[in-house]
Amino acid sequence: MLRGKLQVFCVLVIFGLVCSACGSVEPGSAAPDAALPEAEDSAAQPVSADDAMAASAESDVDDADDLITLWPQDPPEAERTLKDSDSSLRAYEKRTLGVDEYLDGLYERPFTAREMDYLPHVDIITVDFAADDDFFYFTIRLYGMDPLDWGLTGAYGIEFDRKQNGRGELLVLAQDPGAEWSLEGVRVFADSNGDVGGPKPMIADAGFQGNGYETQLEMAEERTAFARSDPQQAESIQLAVSRQLLDDPQEFLWSAWAIADLDTFGVALFDFNDRMGPSAAGSPLRDDANYPIKELFGMDNTCRLPYGLPQSGNIPGMCKVGTTITEDGGGGKSCPPGTVYLCIDGVCFCYDPTQT
Repeated sequence: MLRGKLQVFCVLVIFGLVCSACGSVEPGSAAPDAALPEAEDSAAQPVSADDAMAASAESDVDDADDLITLWPQDPPEAERTLKDSDSSLRAYEKRTLGVDEYLDGLYERPFTAREMDYLPHVDIITVDFAADDDFFYFTIRLYGMDPLDWGLTGAYGIEFDRKQNGRGELLVLAQDPGAEWSLEGVRVFADSNGDVGGPKPMIADAGFQGNGYETQLEMAEERTAFARSDPQQAESIQLAVSRQLLDDPQEFLWSAWAIADLDTFGVALFDFNDRMGPSAAGSPLRDDANYPIKELFGMDNTCRLPYGLPQSGNIPGMCKVGTTITEDGGGGKSCPPGTVYLCIDGVCFCYDPTQT
């Protein structure tokens, strides 16, 4: 009997000690001998400004994607192909045989300033145009890649003249295109106050100081533009511009642009030939007194092809129908002795028959 009472007493003592230990633990806290998780390093890895901006830009693109209701497909067969001058032909001589009519706003300058190093990634060779029920498609083929960073590192775009008066009204630019159609890197600019080109569109207006393309448009629903690298040619970029973004036009003119350094030659400076004289801009033509290229460098553009209207008349900037003109060029166009002013598929230049 005594042994049984002692056993009961021992059990009660042990139970009391256990309860006392349990009571010393705060509700919701871990038991004293429980394994605690390792503390995270308080010196967390810093987020750089570039990373933050990239994350913000990606978020903006994702937000924009949510608002878009119209996406492009593969472009249909090209309706027209615009052929531009090929500056690679004389790049080793640090010059071009192509069209550079500075006073008329036509530039063939895929070279660095003064040293005249060739920039193949901003030398436009051809531009294909196609259309379907929703989009206008433009495939800009460059001569090659950026020799330093090996890619299409410039800004590439299409400028639209919807009023057919030579004055650009809308500019779609793309940078760093990916393999798939995307809004990322695509921006749309408008000239809300109509001062692009100055008093005389395309023609140099000395001393004119406008604000160029001063308005960036938001893209939403069916008013949108996309870009991608051409899946068939690595040195080409494709842009898809929705009809609705252009207000579903029946007629317009368009030209292509390639600009190596958009930070230097931004959209607020259009048209460039209103900003500086020909001596300051320089020239890529060896026989020009302003050779070499100086302040206006690293860019190429094309004349403008029409959509929905005949390629005729005197609209500033419109590509001329192919024909050979006299040695003096006619219409005030002047070429060096022994050369002729030649237009082929809308591209015009001084041609030396003795050189290949």
